[in-house]
Amino acid sequence: MGGAMIEFPPQSWDAYYRHREDIAALLDLRCFSIGWMDTQLLSGDALAFGTDDAVIIVTVKQYPAGATELHGLAAAGALGGILELIEQAEQWGRDKGLTFACISSRPAWARLLKARGYYVNRVEIVKDL
Repeated sequence: MGGAMIEFPPQSWDAYYRHREDIAALLDLRCFSIGWMDTQLLSGDALAFGTDDAVIIVTVKQYPAGATELHGLAAAGALGGILELIEQAEQWGRDKGLTFACISSRPAWARLLKARGYYVNRVEIVKDL
C-alpha cells in the first residue's frame, strides 16, 4: 500500500544495503524473504531510514475507516541509531499527516519504547502447525 497511497521520498538504498545481511538474519523466512524486502524498497512500497550504524524500514497502511499507519517493518544496527531513526520516521509520518505509528516486533521493543509513548494495542497469538 505504501507507494500507491503516499509518495515516499527517494530511497536510501545504500543505508538499507549496508544492513541488508542483518535484516535478512532477522526475517521469519516462513513469511518474508530478503528478496521480497529488496523489492519492497525498490518499488517504493517501503522506505528505509538509515545511517552508517542503523536502519529502519517502514511502510504505510491505510485502514477502511480512514486512519493511516506508519508501520515499522524491520530494524537493524545500533540501538541508539535505531531510536533516532524511529524519531525521524515519526516526524516524517507527522509531516505526511499519518494518524499513528505501529511497530510489529518482539515484546522487548514494547518495554523499550514505552517511555517514548508507545503502548501495547493488540496481542498476536501464533501457533506453528
